[in-house]
Amino acid sequence: LSGPLGIVIVGGGAAGIELSLAMRARWGAISDNGKKMSVTLLDSNDRLVPSESLPCRKAMENVMKKYEIEVKHNVVVTEVTSTHVRVVSTDKDRNSGYDECGMIPYTHCIWATGAESHPLSRDLHHQCGLSITERGWIEVNQHLQSISHPNIFAAGDCCEIVFPSEDDTEKKKSPPKAGVYAVRSGPILIENLTRQLGLGNCNNLVTYNPQEDFLKLIMCGDGTALGFRFGIPLYGTWVWNLKDHIDRKFMDLFDVKNLPVLTKEDGKDDGNDCYSNSYDTSQYDAVVEKPPQLDAEHAGKLLLRTDDDVDFQAAWNVLRDMMFDDEYKSDVLKIIESLL
Repeated sequence: LSGPLGIVIVGGGAAGIELSLAMRARWGAISDNGKKMSVTLLDSNDRLVPSESLPCRKAMENVMKKYEIEVKHNVVVTEVTSTHVRVVSTDKDRNSGYDECGMIPYTHCIWATGAESHPLSRDLHHQCGLSITERGWIEVNQHLQSISHPNIFAAGDCCEIVFPSEDDTEKKKSPPKAGVYAVRSGPILIENLTRQLGLGNCNNLVTYNPQEDFLKLIMCGDGTALGFRFGIPLYGTWVWNLKDHIDRKFMDLFDVKNLPVLTKEDGKDDGNDCYSNSYDTSQYDAVVEKPPQLDAEHAGKLLLRTDDDVDFQAAWNVLRDMMFDDEYKSDVLKIIESLL
């Protein structure tokens, strides 16, 4: 292309944010050589990472400004032509509700909007009555088992967990569509499939209990990353090293030498094909041995550091200690609050 580059990312979630930062980093050399380049992120909400704390949202805003990503809030795309994206406003403060915002030119347009249900789920709903939500998510119980068809299991973005109501308390919501929940439900899914097929403990299915919150890590494309946990913004090279470590550790699970082996129990031939060596349903990042707990003051200061000398393992140990010890978490958060 002889003219300037105009990159438009549609979708203000984690995927869209990471892609906008990645494009800026990957093609930054183009603009360094004098060619104009713009990166625009289109977001349907009124702010990025709206569910995060104010310090986390501020940190996200600062990162987008640092890397010169223009963010347009309260817009939805109605049309994409070969040269422009047409958007309308969803700003509730506008009297007309949806107002024409105009056409945004682009040379490269990347679509990174939220999850959608599979057509298969709706097909099965019409063909055999598979229970689904209005949006087409397969309704499952806490065993990841269809509430209408016991021999159908689903996990990850394609399903929605229906939790039982407990007395007069508010019904627990299904976790958001995020990769961490799909990953953590995987061992439960395969264990329950094995049991349902009569190849393991054939009596009881394992319950999946999704965590209420999780560590979010967004790479910035330059060897640093931004993270959120317990309402704390985390930033620096150490955050990227932590993300890279977690991702590589997860991918190592697919190495053939790390796959579990199911073998029939020796000498057992009673017509019931139960197997030994059941799948390990513990999580891939489960802590086996933890180092001594860092005191709250040093822990709080460590998590807020952005220099290159931070040991990501030490910071990760602090975060995991906070997960398992509410009193310790409270003490660390008090230190951090006094420093922010």
